[in-house]
Amino acid sequence: MSEEHGPDFAEDVDIALVEAIGEPGQRRFRLIVGLNDRTTIMWMEKQQLEALGQAIGRILDQVDVSGVASEAVAEGGMFDLDTRHQFRVGRIEIGYNHDRQRVLIVAYDIESDEDESPSLAALFPLSLAKVLSERAADVVAAGRPRCVLCGMPMGPGPHACAEQNGHLIHYT
Repeated sequence: MSEEHGPDFAEDVDIALVEAIGEPGQRRFRLIVGLNDRTTIMWMEKQQLEALGQAIGRILDQVDVSGVASEAVAEGGMFDLDTRHQFRVGRIEIGYNHDRQRVLIVAYDIESDEDESPSLAALFPLSLAKVLSERAADVVAAGRPRCVLCGMPMGPGPHACAEQNGHLIHYT
């Protein structure tokens, strides 16, 4: 972790929530974070949320979390969902602060310049990071099933599988 992203740079997260809004195939994903009575909403793609959850999981695999109890999942009513602190994630960085035993997430607005400050720099307690990782996996898995051959999401209609040259044989 660089000096720029040290403990004084990021704020401690009080509560957080991961959720998908809408029907499978039309869902929008967001991470809602409560920092010092301020709500920040990060909108992201499904793949970004999945990668974030997996990266947190890999960090937690390297840290002793055996005595860490998962914190209760926050409810949407605990946040200011009309907050002006909302952005679409373009780039996200993740790390671990050994001194404070926190997972660090630094996120940048997709519309920001490379030199701009991050839109969010937050330190997640291990218990909350554990819930965040688990919840991200659950939210992603609740979507459309994936094709076992090409990995693409399958809708309610016929699936044109790229691994089958765009054709999928249907047996009845």
